[in-house]
Amino acid sequence: MRELHIHDEPLQLLRQVDGLKLIEMVRSEECCGFGGTFAAKFPEISAAMGTSKAESVVATGAEFVTATDPSCLMHLEGILGKRHAPTRTIYLASILAQQDAAQSSAQVKP
Repeated sequence: MRELHIHDEPLQLLRQVDGLKLIEMVRSEECCGFGGTFAAKFPEISAAMGTSKAESVVATGAEFVTATDPSCLMHLEGILGKRHAPTRTIYLASILAQQDAAQSSAQVKP
């Protein structure tokens, strides 16, 4: 959000995915604490920020969490996995690619 100035655009895309129930989490704008070298320079703070974000994710009850930053998803995946949380991570582009593949296959007639 900060560097690329991306705000509502990912949500706009997700709202157009057929069959997807979008659940927005509280404090979604908060950083996961893993950007750049931050996690290496401040591991305790990074872990605390990631834990806070993961708690927000789990509170939604969602099956998946998505983001536009793969490093954020990797950080969350590690924390969620250690907590044995049911929520899995998926990259936003993967969701869109699956939607595109589903639409393409629906257009093919045998």
